[in-house]
Amino acid sequence: MTSGTLWLAIIALAPIVGIFLLGANAALVFLSLCLGYVLYSFDAHNATSAINSLHQYSFTNHLKTSAIVINLVLLLGPALITLVIQIRSMHGSRRLLNLIPAVFCGLFAALIVVPALPAGVASSIGATPYWGKLAHYQADIVGIGAAVAIVFFWSNFKHHTSKKSTHK
Repeated sequence: MTSGTLWLAIIALAPIVGIFLLGANAALVFLSLCLGYVLYSFDAHNATSAINSLHQYSFTNHLKTSAIVINLVLLLGPALITLVIQIRSMHGSRRLLNLIPAVFCGLFAALIVVPALPAGVASSIGATPYWGKLAHYQADIVGIGAAVAIVFFWSNFKHHTSKKSTHK
């Protein structure tokens, strides 16, 4: 197993394992990853410029934040916050069903994280045949993943009725 394949496996499996072990709602984590990708796409340059300009006026100018770190925080921050907030939100048989959106979460995470990694790591991953297959199916992964996440999200709402319980 090459180092690129190992990195890709770690990046794709980490969300799946984390969601399952923490019992978090994978649909919300997937949607949060989508939000992170939107933040990264539209604000990465502005965030990097703003943070680096703040360092000029502070005593922490020796702690320059790299653009890679800022990009990864923008990409993964919303999902990590959602993961922590959603700990133990899935119970019983829903926990196993939750693996379906969790798999799409892992695949989507790989698709958005790899291009934001340092060039050496990204090119090592990009040279693997698995990355080629993943990139080839990216539209399917995003589309089906979003549809699955929305269906799971909607199915988790409890429908309350106005009937009073007859149990004493």
